[in-house]
Amino acid sequence: MHCLAFLLVPLAVWGHDIKGFDDTVLFDIHWPGDSVENVDLGDPEDMIVVSSHQEKYRCVLPNIQEKESTSEEKYEGPTAFELISPLFIQSSCTYRLESYWTYEVCHGRFIRQYHEDREGKKVKLQEYTLGRWDEKLYEKKLAEAKEAEKDKNALIPVKKIDNVNLPYVEILMGNGTQCDLNQNRPRQTRVLYVCYVHGKHEVYSLKETSTCQYEIIILSPLVCAHPKYKPKETGENKINCMPVGEHPQRPYNLMKMKVESTKLRRKSDLDRIKIEFVPPPEFSEKEETTKAPESKPQDTSPVESFLAGKNCLTGGTGWWRYEFCYGKSVEQYHIEKDGSKITIKLGTFNKKKHLEWMEKHPHKRPKPLAQRNQLSHFYSDGTVCDKTEKPRQTEVKLKCLEDTSNLNTVSLYLLEPKYCEYILGVESPLVCDILARADENGLVDVGDDEGVFESEVPTVNIRL
Repeated sequence: MHCLAFLLVPLAVWGHDIKGFDDTVLFDIHWPGDSVENVDLGDPEDMIVVSSHQEKYRCVLPNIQEKESTSEEKYEGPTAFELISPLFIQSSCTYRLESYWTYEVCHGRFIRQYHEDREGKKVKLQEYTLGRWDEKLYEKKLAEAKEAEKDKNALIPVKKIDNVNLPYVEILMGNGTQCDLNQNRPRQTRVLYVCYVHGKHEVYSLKETSTCQYEIIILSPLVCAHPKYKPKETGENKINCMPVGEHPQRPYNLMKMKVESTKLRRKSDLDRIKIEFVPPPEFSEKEETTKAPESKPQDTSPVESFLAGKNCLTGGTGWWRYEFCYGKSVEQYHIEKDGSKITIKLGTFNKKKHLEWMEKHPHKRPKPLAQRNQLSHFYSDGTVCDKTEKPRQTEVKLKCLEDTSNLNTVSLYLLEPKYCEYILGVESPLVCDILARADENGLVDVGDDEGVFESEVPTVNIRL
């Protein structure tokens, strides 16, 4: 895709009122010479442009608006809402699996978010309903769709997906599980059905747009039967530019850019040749003997850095994210558009309260070393919860994850089995290295000089 303004800036334009443009419509600039003979222009418009070097060109613009409306005006079939209605009758469901949560989208019925935690033969289920469809709204929604269909000038909402504007049919599903972070309002989800010929009603994306408010995009072939909901053609539209008078066939800046581009390609080819100088062994040994001994070697172990609280871990997707600093705190936060940060402290580490918690919950103590695969730590005194009027608290489960392919892998998940009482799971091969170092209370000795209680620590982002 070429940009006319980039090549010919500044431009002087006569006879045209240029308004907003749609960046999903692609144009390609051609330089056919002195004329556009044997070039299919359809019903063209032309404009005069002038480059920064005062080179003048007449550019012929194709008229692309006529192609879009002819088939749509003749359509007299069912509305887009009626086209997706068979999904409601069939009671079909679509599933989306993520690192921790499973999402179940039952079209025209409900949307569920759940996780099954298996401990032996016992199965603990944590689930939330993100929205339900009210069947009483069907006739109302159908009447609104038919009324909108009669209005030929009505604008159909679009969603940009992979840089293409796709029209969509929206179904609002409310009355979900109450959300304590949103004044106990029920969760709700906007379900957007877009046309995709090869789709099987699968979930393209799912995100939390604001606290306990969700948006799901469904790829459905049913919507494609309506011409107004088909993706617009994305083929390139040719703009033919001819020199006016004695000006060169192509602008100077364009030719200069092509020359520089060729030089860059040649340079990149040369950069691929890597030359490495390795000193002879006798030089390396001599250098080693003359090097002054260091007072304390610098620790580069990711395990020690993690235990020292020098690296914090962040996880979560969508509206809320969370941060875990070992031996310090667990926080949930959101960054607003203006850059401000909303933070809810889910717990801070206090050794005394951790030991008291262990006394009350002896089954949380580490198992014998041969059977040990996880440690539990207690983080208390978080932000006071509106629902319980008590400080939030979190149990951090450090679990050994045997993954020899990537020893630095870290998987995080956050549960809320009770109001404002959380479980933070940290699964990683790094944990395997510290299991044997834990005492009877699950605590790991990191020494006196590691600075575990420093207030400012860097953050390592873990993408889930």
